[in-house]
Amino acid sequence: MKKLSVLLILAVVFTFAGMSYAETYSIGTNPQGSLMYSSGMAISKVMVQKTGTQYRVAPYGGSSTYIPLINKGELAFGCANGGETAFAYNGTEIYAGKANKNVRLIAAYYKNYGGFAVKTDSEYKTILDLKGKRIPSDYTSGRIFHYLTEAILATAGLTHENFKQVPVPNFVAGINAFIQGRVDAAYIPMNSGIGKKAMASIKGGWRFVNFDGSAAAQPKVAAVLPSSRTEDLSPAKKRREGVVANPTTMLVNPPTIQRKTLIPESGIPQKSPSSRMKGGEHAYSAGTLMRSKAQGPIIANNSNSSMAALQIRLCLLIQDMFSTHQMIY
Repeated sequence: MKKLSVLLILAVVFTFAGMSYAETYSIGTNPQGSLMYSSGMAISKVMVQKTGTQYRVAPYGGSSTYIPLINKGELAFGCANGGETAFAYNGTEIYAGKANKNVRLIAAYYKNYGGFAVKTDSEYKTILDLKGKRIPSDYTSGRIFHYLTEAILATAGLTHENFKQVPVPNFVAGINAFIQGRVDAAYIPMNSGIGKKAMASIKGGWRFVNFDGSAAAQPKVAAVLPSSRTEDLSPAKKRREGVVANPTTMLVNPPTIQRKTLIPESGIPQKSPSSRMKGGEHAYSAGTLMRSKAQGPIIANNSNSSMAALQIRLCLLIQDMFSTHQMIY
């Protein structure tokens, strides 16, 4: 696909009577102002228009709050960071001892870029320059942002312990603390609504600081957050807010959409997908996918023939939406 590395896997599994098209499906997202929230809104709108099925966004404090709801079947779908999906499925890190084995991927869509931001006129140029300064920490209701930020810090051999930590519940609160001058830097997902608010609220705006994006840094990043990597971006007039230095190294982690399945784990093929595959007939667990380098729309599995058809349509519509519109960088 143009501008997008796409893996399209359609898996139709007929199992038991499940949800009907008449139902309203909720999509769990991060708080309003986040990129996940905007993505959920866009997906819901397209699905309502194209399928006649009712969708609505259900914002939560963080994905660590609603992924367990998907696992229990109390929430139909959710948008979450790819690394957290792996943690949830495998029962590690945030979900230590609490594996969410019912969670399945439907799609991994556009690239999600992010990094530490400082005021544009700040003296800080790199992550190392920020050592000992104030940054948001804890992320109690959106815990995955601890790992996103820790992955960046790891490239410089640092952890949160090397900074003055300011506890916040989620990344939106962290950015608000940045706007209010209570922290010297904060993690901002590129092109997020709250990032745009910060750009307009801070005199002179903000910019991303650089960090090590070399080949040697990649294992450090992946060790903290599975499926993550770095990528260098150049400034552009549109859709690269905060990218000032040329190049600017960014953290990349693909957002994913999940839902619950009641298909036994033994019935799921465990063949690892390839980013170069153009089709296939396998359903994948979150653990299997996150060990691969696949990005792009993916059908995971389903509950019955109606849901299978609905998920295939969802996957194809997401593919079209994110490969032909503004959210491709």
